[in-house]
Amino acid sequence: MSFEYPWVLFALVLPVVFLITEWRKTPSRIGLLLKTAAFLAVVLALASPSLEVDASKVAAVVLVDTSASIPPSDLERASKLVREIEGERGRHWLRVIPFARASREMDATEFGGSGLKATGGELGRATDLEAAIRDAIAGLPSGMAPRIALVSDGRENQGSVARAAWLARDLRIPIDTFALPGRPQPLLRIESSFAPAVAFTGEKFPIDLVVSAPKAASGAVELSAEGKALGSSDVKLEAGSNVVRVFASLNASGAVDVSGVLRSPGLGDAPFEHAITLRKPRVLFLSQDPAGTEQHLLGAIQSAHFDVTHTASITPARFADYQLIVFNNWDLETLPLATKNAAEQYVKQGGGLLVIGGERNVYPEGKKVEDAMDRTLPAKLAPPKSPEGTCVVLIMDKSSSMEGRKMELARISAIGVIDNLRPTDNVGVLIFDNSNQWAVPIRKAEDKTLIKRLIAGVTPDGGTQIAPALSEAYRRIQTSSATYRHVVLLTDGISEEGDSMSVAKDALGKKITISTVGLGQDVNRAYLEKIASTAKGRSYFLTDPAGLEQILIKDVLEHTGSTAVEKAITPSIAKQSPVLEGVPMAQAPALNGYVRFISKPGADTVLTVDIKQDPLFTVWQAGLGRAAVFASDAKSRWAEKWVAWNGFDRFWVNVFRNLLPHAQPGETTTSYEPASGNLIVDYKLAPQAGDPGKVPDIFVFGPQDYKQPMPVRKVAEGQYRGTVPIGAVQGLFRIRPVEESRFFPETGFYRPEEELTQYGSNEPLLKQVSAFTGGRFQPSPSRVFDASGRSTPTTITLWPGLLALAIALNVAELVMRKWRGIVGSFTRRAAHVDA
Repeated sequence: MSFEYPWVLFALVLPVVFLITEWRKTPSRIGLLLKTAAFLAVVLALASPSLEVDASKVAAVVLVDTSASIPPSDLERASKLVREIEGERGRHWLRVIPFARASREMDATEFGGSGLKATGGELGRATDLEAAIRDAIAGLPSGMAPRIALVSDGRENQGSVARAAWLARDLRIPIDTFALPGRPQPLLRIESSFAPAVAFTGEKFPIDLVVSAPKAASGAVELSAEGKALGSSDVKLEAGSNVVRVFASLNASGAVDVSGVLRSPGLGDAPFEHAITLRKPRVLFLSQDPAGTEQHLLGAIQSAHFDVTHTASITPARFADYQLIVFNNWDLETLPLATKNAAEQYVKQGGGLLVIGGERNVYPEGKKVEDAMDRTLPAKLAPPKSPEGTCVVLIMDKSSSMEGRKMELARISAIGVIDNLRPTDNVGVLIFDNSNQWAVPIRKAEDKTLIKRLIAGVTPDGGTQIAPALSEAYRRIQTSSATYRHVVLLTDGISEEGDSMSVAKDALGKKITISTVGLGQDVNRAYLEKIASTAKGRSYFLTDPAGLEQILIKDVLEHTGSTAVEKAITPSIAKQSPVLEGVPMAQAPALNGYVRFISKPGADTVLTVDIKQDPLFTVWQAGLGRAAVFASDAKSRWAEKWVAWNGFDRFWVNVFRNLLPHAQPGETTTSYEPASGNLIVDYKLAPQAGDPGKVPDIFVFGPQDYKQPMPVRKVAEGQYRGTVPIGAVQGLFRIRPVEESRFFPETGFYRPEEELTQYGSNEPLLKQVSAFTGGRFQPSPSRVFDASGRSTPTTITLWPGLLALAIALNVAELVMRKWRGIVGSFTRRAAHVDA
């Protein structure tokens, strides 16, 4: 026994003196002895005594190999062994450490019944026994007999277990070893495997295997990426060579390590691995529709991991920055010739082009020669019913009652009609109150800006006289030579009929149609309906003028032989296609309209319009790229019911993915040169790619925190080469430019780790480790905690026990002095209760 403060022991005299002086005076000498003993215990505690003893308590660390070379059956065996060792722990100390390339902490699920899990990703593709043993030694607590149990297949491929064994022996730490059988040599052999070097995010890409099997069997291909499971596909194998194709899809981007294993009961496991570069497909979405009308389509595409640039500005030089160009409801005839030529070259070089229809699509009158856009698309606009053009006259009520919102919407609706007319069409706008006048005399709809400005200047005033205005419009439209002539009367008031009915009857005889639109409640419905029915037009009545524009446009298009057809149509499947995969077309609702196209020979017409068989979705291959036309729209006008249909998102995502390029504009290849230990990256640019200018800074990232800049030099016209030393480092390397570059895209290279090519168990190595360090090979779980006569000097601190003893003695003395009084108090209280 030793004391930290031995000078305090001089104070032991005081309780002894106290005992001697009080011995004759006290009536209770036992109480005096107890109090003196308590004082002595306090003094000894203040001196801080300690006792040196030899302890035989064991501190054990169990190291469990969870690297890629350990099959699931061995992990189950290791988990069972760990549970048995835990059951024998008793008073001893125990810690379990899984390891592979490095040690790791066990997660919560591994503590429960699920058992140990394989270490995923890069950390699992190596076995470093030395690092694991060093971590175990560092984690052993002091004051106990140390011991390490190593559960492994003994297949180390990093570090040196010999160095760790010397260290353990010097520290007198025995290592018990448990040999796992390891991965058996499979009877299956993967003769070759292929995966695309580049794929798009979210896209299904194939992995093709050529597998040699000794006999017919069933199996499963399990895929994972970056250590996370992707799924499993069942396969059937015949004796001999087999071609197996499986598909994978990833939402990540950049260079990704995709690994897999073909498992077959009785034939073993055959692993394979690839580095695949995943890119988010970039889409240029060109549209002049009002903001927000495409929200359903854009939302579906963006949620499918497309990178969408939404704009109304066309820059042909930017086409090459995208994988897909979309023209949404665009009058393609307004495109400059240079833009059309650029689009054609873009598709020929592998780009995708999609045209989505709408009311802006206009048939080009008198066009005799195909341009670049015509040659690129798989369908062309059908000529309208009237190749000579049409004539439309709008009769607009501008009486005082139209003031405010009605007049504003009437002007907007008239302008909307103008926008949907062809330059060869004729249009006139007659305004009336008590009298009438031509705001726009009948003229060609060529200068739409001027016509819109004239309509915008119409202001409300006066009363309502319909009949004279109708007669004036009829008189002037008779002189038009157009095949289709149509009058639309818009009013919110009541007027005398006058000669309106005779005008309607004459119009019918001369094939002039008249439609009427009544706004509000104060209209003569019977009068307006009679005019329209007599002249083979239609009558509309609106209490809310908000829908006026669409009514007018629909009516004019329907009665003037336009290319656009506005009526309910049912899509029909003309040909099965990947575009329809997973799309419930049988439940597809009707569309409210479409633009008439004619499919070209050689094009695939996938969807048609019910009984007319007009093409709805047409696609074809154009050079290295693909082009498609969807004849209806993708917004809440014609596709009003489609946007709420559960197949809308899947259909459009399929369409966009079907048009993505699979032939790259350039070629990037990676290789490893064993003699120099260099990773070599070759960039071969497409002939039409242009000059890349300055080469961006490019870095190589790899396993074990590898990071190096890669210098790139020009070796020939359109060819560049980068070289960087990687030595013996194995695993996935990512080659990335600092800023995105279409000339020097991100790529990857996978150098197979030795871990994945090792089979069986290295029992001799494990036996040598246990024998060299004084441990045992394959001991029973209980012997992991066997100290084998070893003990460790341990210091026991005594002052806490002495203080506890002093308190107990003091309490005992107090009870001796007070117990009679306490008993008497309880007795008196009981007697009082009985009384």
